[in-house]
Amino acid sequence: MTTRQKNNFTTGLSNALTRESLATGTRRSIRFSRRYPAGAIGILVLLAIVFFVLTAGLLTPFEAHRTVAPKAQSPPTDSFDGDIMWLGSDELGRDIFTRLQHGGRTSLVIGLLAPLLGTAIGTIIGITSAYRGGVVDLLVQRLVDVMIALPGIVLAMAVVLALGFHLWTIIVALAITTIGGTARVVRSHALSQSQMEYVDAARALGASDIRIVLKHLLPNSMAVSLVLFTVGVGAAIVAEAGLSFIGLGVQPPTPSWGNMLTFAQGSFRFGAHIAVIPGLTISVVVLAINLVGDALRDALDPHLRGRG
Repeated sequence: MTTRQKNNFTTGLSNALTRESLATGTRRSIRFSRRYPAGAIGILVLLAIVFFVLTAGLLTPFEAHRTVAPKAQSPPTDSFDGDIMWLGSDELGRDIFTRLQHGGRTSLVIGLLAPLLGTAIGTIIGITSAYRGGVVDLLVQRLVDVMIALPGIVLAMAVVLALGFHLWTIIVALAITTIGGTARVVRSHALSQSQMEYVDAARALGASDIRIVLKHLLPNSMAVSLVLFTVGVGAAIVAEAGLSFIGLGVQPPTPSWGNMLTFAQGSFRFGAHIAVIPGLTISVVVLAINLVGDALRDALDPHLRGRG
């Protein structure tokens, strides 16, 4: 076989594998959509939101921080330059559509990174606590009890006030609030997994504790962690809005959906759309995330997989 024939064979094989992968992915997507239509709708809404925020600066000629129209103009209205503002202007005459796009980037970054960090740490803590047992489990669970006993918003406020008003500080603060709950749920799941035969077999073969945790218990707990992460995304977005509402969230001039609501509270009488639009956006995103989370829970839970 010549070099050219080998290259053609490799290219053809690669294309065939790609087509097969796409066909498999399409079949799985259709099967998921038929079994969990609410989850499929949630995914479509989230994809639309992601497209919306990623196109910030492309769909409108306005800047997020610039006053371009009289304040609190109901949608649709015209800017000083005659360009259409589809969602009207806010309390300072800025384009709400543009600020929703830029603010969505901030809110989604917080909503994704905070639960990702918190879920990852909580998962490791929960699995380690369940596997080690004894004094380690007792001490870890008492610490988790303290974290769960403190209201999440109060704990986040304390962290933000201690570390400063920065984006990463808010992410860390919200991540800390998710560690306790994640660790408790994952520990319950890991306790049952640690009693399974495959763990005893690995231990009998001389596998170290770290290998058992990372090679066996962690992969088998990923389904639970994935569902907790998905639900945590919506909770983090709402929590950021709550922090912004009391002045401890993302600080201006950086926009977020939360601080858009905060600034709207003093100007609500000039136009309800100033508060309704960002509030409705948060509600739709959180609802879509919850729909996806419920669908993932049902799909990944073997006790629920056969229903419906």
